[in-house]
Amino acid sequence: MQKPNFIAAEVVYQKAQMIDPDANKACNLALCLIKQARYDEARSVLLDVSQGRLPGSGDVKSRSRAEELLMEVKSRETPDELTDMLGFNLDEDDDFVKGLEKLMSEWAPSRSKRLPIFEEISSFRDPLTC
Repeated sequence: MQKPNFIAAEVVYQKAQMIDPDANKACNLALCLIKQARYDEARSVLLDVSQGRLPGSGDVKSRSRAEELLMEVKSRETPDELTDMLGFNLDEDDDFVKGLEKLMSEWAPSRSKRLPIFEEISSFRDPLTC
């Protein structure tokens, strides 16, 4: 997991868990899921560790790491109250951008995206030279 390719690492850890499941690999898998903002899946994996469902879950180090990662999941999640208040989910970039564009179109008049200096120049241009 030295490289930021968390999707490939996730696949490797999932296969490793199928072959020989243990708490350490589960924590690594959960970390990959957290880095991809897949918090529900990460929480499920970490709960398996903290509830002792996997071999090695009794290890103090594995349990403490699982608890730390669970705290990270909780800190990164958007509270439901905030989602309801805003009307969209902050985890979904598309909804956020669409909401901002809608707000801008309602509040600001549409205008050219060119710089003002180019607007001034374009009125003096000779149509035959183009």
